[in-house]
Amino acid sequence: MSAGLLAGSDQNWPLAGTLGSMLDALTIRRWVLVGLLGVVVCPLGTNALAQVELEVGTRAEPLVLARGTDSETVCGIVTAAEDGPCVLIVGGMHGNEPAGAVAAGQIATWDIERGKLIVVPRANVPALEAGQRRTPGLGGDGGDLNRAFPLDGEVRDGVARELWALVERFEPDWVLDLHEGYDFHIENEESVGSSVIACDQERARALAGKVLAAVNETIVEPGQRFEQLETPVAGSLARAAWEKAGIPSMIIETTSKVHVLSYRVRQHRLAVHTLLRELGLGPSPAATVLGPNASREGLRIAVFDGRGVGQGAAAQMVKVLRRAGKCNVQRLDGHDIRARALGAFDVVVHPGGSGSGQAKALGVEGRRAETEFVRAGGGYLGVCAGAYLAACNYEWSLGLLDANVIDREHWRRGEGGVDVEWTGSGRALLAKDSSAALVERFEIEYANGPILEAARQPELEDFEVLLWFRGELAENGAPLGVMPGTPAVVGAAFGKGRAMAFSPHPEKTEGLYALLHNSLLWLAPREVEEE
Repeated sequence: MSAGLLAGSDQNWPLAGTLGSMLDALTIRRWVLVGLLGVVVCPLGTNALAQVELEVGTRAEPLVLARGTDSETVCGIVTAAEDGPCVLIVGGMHGNEPAGAVAAGQIATWDIERGKLIVVPRANVPALEAGQRRTPGLGGDGGDLNRAFPLDGEVRDGVARELWALVERFEPDWVLDLHEGYDFHIENEESVGSSVIACDQERARALAGKVLAAVNETIVEPGQRFEQLETPVAGSLARAAWEKAGIPSMIIETTSKVHVLSYRVRQHRLAVHTLLRELGLGPSPAATVLGPNASREGLRIAVFDGRGVGQGAAAQMVKVLRRAGKCNVQRLDGHDIRARALGAFDVVVHPGGSGSGQAKALGVEGRRAETEFVRAGGGYLGVCAGAYLAACNYEWSLGLLDANVIDREHWRRGEGGVDVEWTGSGRALLAKDSSAALVERFEIEYANGPILEAARQPELEDFEVLLWFRGELAENGAPLGVMPGTPAVVGAAFGKGRAMAFSPHPEKTEGLYALLHNSLLWLAPREVEEE
């Protein structure tokens, strides 16, 4: 890049301050039209609920449940201009069932044409944060939030009481609870995974059949198909809604076995979309990850979570990126990207694993969608496998960077710490708040990342080197002397957007997470002046 990475960025992005403080001052161009929310937040409880004013046409009015406690969580409300059914959706009852919580959070951003949508994405915050089924510190059924709604007694205090207050105040026409099982019910009857559980009502059973058919149409493996079950478990919100309040209810159960989170979240979205459509609410498309009611605050980051991503790589990347502060980080797979879900995001991130595997998961159409996303102004961040994907000399490459991968036959160079050295641009762009901010050379984790050189493709911008490899790993027959002096991190413009590739792993190196945080600022779409 003849002008250098920082030539344009000085005018668009401050290089001082934390990511959170920078984002406060930034106006980020969005690639979808989103409505600016009129937000009213109030504590939930009998008196507070009575004070909530719900005007026809209001997009969203968040409520706060269990305010001031460790269980504090948000309930979003979308009210359409046209009358229609009211549906209450709850996710995250059990902390080791994240797909329901994530899906409910995405569904809360949807629009509807008729009726009212009430969504509690993270019902059991302490359990979700601990990654365990029960609320920490509470044993037996006392810690199981989905056993807190007995048919013959009072609803348990805490979040359960406030969830029931929602039922009593809004009197929804339907209650839907999103869960996960540990195995496919069709193969293992001890688990309710991959099932639709309807209350004992003829219409509920008929609608459950339609939900079942919609999800099963997307499933290839017979042993992973959803089955229809009857009668939610005693003590559950769904069971109490029907038998205590006469409100039809349904539980959707995905399966945590085998499939990545983004896959299970998509199944939940499809199931909920089918029910809402059948009930006449006219919801956003099932492929919608971030809808018109999503917050406009901060960066929107999509982390690839499909085949080819290393075990735990997407989760670690999400964890590190969320430390940046005001970021909305969601996991997407190839199906989501082919459905053009990237249109709602600012940056797409491909973590470690297999570059060819991720390319295959994207497919030709998904790779085209990513290339178009960056060309139109989006950002691309590739780490290790994602760096291979960004290069231009594989048949499956995205071709975002004017970089060839060399010594390809020795890609298994090894894993461990490798010395790297800043360039001037690299230090200015990436070093702030990192443990390497005051040194020239430092060590970073490496695991078979690409060795890059300039491809000199005339249609591509020259990349700028931000870090050089100074040390090397040369295992499994790799020759000595190839790695030192080659780029470790590069960046370049691509169309109206930008791409950056890390051969090593800052997200696996304590003290270097800030390199990724700072890269987001440069990669995020720049403000485009109105013509």
